[in-house]
Amino acid sequence: MASNNEEHDEKEGISIADVVKCMVLFWSATLLTVSYLGFFPQMKMDNTFVASLLTGAMASFGIERKSNGNGGGSKKPPIIDNKDTKAGIQ
Repeated sequence: MASNNEEHDEKEGISIADVVKCMVLFWSATLLTVSYLGFFPQMKMDNTFVASLLTGAMASFGIERKSNGNGGGSKKPPIIDNKDTKAGIQ
């Protein structure tokens, strides 16, 4: 049975998980920015790992990358014309 404090915390909308996600988002964005700007040339790190953390934290808040193309509409499948090929014919 949940206590009144736990129910009150859930109603406020801010949880420890949200705070941790915000901290990871800020930390990873800061590290990537410092790495790309070259403030500390002696600092060696794996940018792909930090970028994946940043992407995961952003996705948890519903932030997504805009797709390239014609405004993000549905793509048409490519038309494949096989009428002149001899593949599979014996």
